[in-house]
Amino acid sequence: MPDSAPHKSDSFNWTLTDHFHIGPVRLANRLVQAPMAGVTGRAFRLQALRFGAGLAATEMVSSYGIHYRNRRTTEMLKLTAAEHPVVLQLFGDKPAIMAEAAVAAEQAGADIIDINMGCSVRKVVKTGAGVALMKNEDLAAGIMAAMVDAVSVPVIAKMRAGFSRVTAPSMARRMAAAGAAAIGIHPRTGLQGWRGRADHAVTARVAGEVDIPVIASGDVNGAEDLRLLLAEAGAAAVMVGRAALGNPWIYGDMLAGRKPHRRDLPDVLTEMGRFYEDVKAEMGEDRARRHMRKFYGWYLAPFAPRGELRSALLRAESFDEAVELAGRELA
Repeated sequence: MPDSAPHKSDSFNWTLTDHFHIGPVRLANRLVQAPMAGVTGRAFRLQALRFGAGLAATEMVSSYGIHYRNRRTTEMLKLTAAEHPVVLQLFGDKPAIMAEAAVAAEQAGADIIDINMGCSVRKVVKTGAGVALMKNEDLAAGIMAAMVDAVSVPVIAKMRAGFSRVTAPSMARRMAAAGAAAIGIHPRTGLQGWRGRADHAVTARVAGEVDIPVIASGDVNGAEDLRLLLAEAGAAAVMVGRAALGNPWIYGDMLAGRKPHRRDLPDVLTEMGRFYEDVKAEMGEDRARRHMRKFYGWYLAPFAPRGELRSALLRAESFDEAVELAGRELA
């Protein structure tokens, strides 16, 4: 099987469990955990790798935060030996500062560095970063070139279909020419946000324009989505984001070709406990307790918790109290 993205003339006859390369980095399979702000901290990355993802990703890290040595930003650079291979995602709008941040990411141990060109949150876009870069090919290519020149690890870009219209095929060509080792594509525009369906016809157009791996993201929820992305869109790998929230078993289900399905309550509570312990080890007990509030809803959604339980979970003074509540009310 090929080690990287199939070229435009190839038949895309590989499977999700085949290994491939991003630059010199060998990945055990073609299933990638997506970066998600406020979510994909160390505990989430460890969990994704434990359940079968071939590559973990950090949440986006501010290049300016690194430049100004912001304490919280510096903490986000810390990587452990257990969370490899890992791609560290950076956002910013200045080539020199992004290059400086890339050096810091490499020194922190990142196997791959990613440029965020997809975040559509207003406070990021108004700085010229995130999906705003999709409006300026020259600037985006300049950032990529500066980062590639600054580090020895592969640099990739995760982009959307465009800002307000589809420009990803042209942008992907520019990024590849500037030295990108791979392209991640979420085929919704920045103005779409998360509305509508991801248009993977755009993914196919991007894959047809470049000879580097294209990693498809957006509405990846099961075997049929995988078949379309791998066989028809020409993606080299698939990125799983929101579908894995509270459901880390999805990685193993996809790799095994099974229809993703939720687990029984005891298994979910056990895994939620292991996840909490990793969060606590990273953040400390108080921050971990607050961080877990957003995860209760994701883990317990299949059991349709009533509003009273959801409110009680948010008020719980400890993780143990939250688990006891869930176990009693949902059993």
